[in-house]
Amino acid sequence: MNKLLLFLIFLPISTLCQINPINFETSGNGSNWSWVVFENDDNPNLDIINNPDPNGINTSITVAKFTARENGQPWAGCESLHGSDIGAFSLDSSNCIIKIMVYKSKISDVGIKFVDPTSAAQPEIKVSNSIVNQWEELTFDFSSRIGVFPINKDQIVVFPDFDLNGRNEDQIILFDNITFSSYNNDYTW
Repeated sequence: MNKLLLFLIFLPISTLCQINPINFETSGNGSNWSWVVFENDDNPNLDIINNPDPNGINTSITVAKFTARENGQPWAGCESLHGSDIGAFSLDSSNCIIKIMVYKSKISDVGIKFVDPTSAAQPEIKVSNSIVNQWEELTFDFSSRIGVFPINKDQIVVFPDFDLNGRNEDQIILFDNITFSSYNNDYTW
């Protein structure tokens, strides 16, 4: 009886956490998820490819490749599958700083948002890359979303080229190493 009670007490804690990191490696997280591309003209698949530039800050073997179509919406993106993939979690001080590595040939915003099982979500947070044709790590501060509806999330959405000016041609954006870390009050940008 005591073992059953202990199991029931810790079950909600152990099942309420996001998968971290999302690194697209064969033995890691993200490469075998059910990513769905949306608002991107013919919605080409999110591809997992060999890292074309494994030097510098991203030495990963594999990365995600998103093709933003010229005729796609500025907010074209990809999302993980509800109820699996990233797991169920709530934002708190231990996981509210999200980082993602991107490799882009142009300067534009990258957006990230989280969605609950009923598809409720707060708007995405956007951060622009500042360099092109090399890996750059972007940091998203979700600390203002701690305790804000929707509380429980089970989906991540990535907008790799959130460009309201539109596109003159298809854009290839690589992204990798999505991590969740703690908020530090001394954190400087």
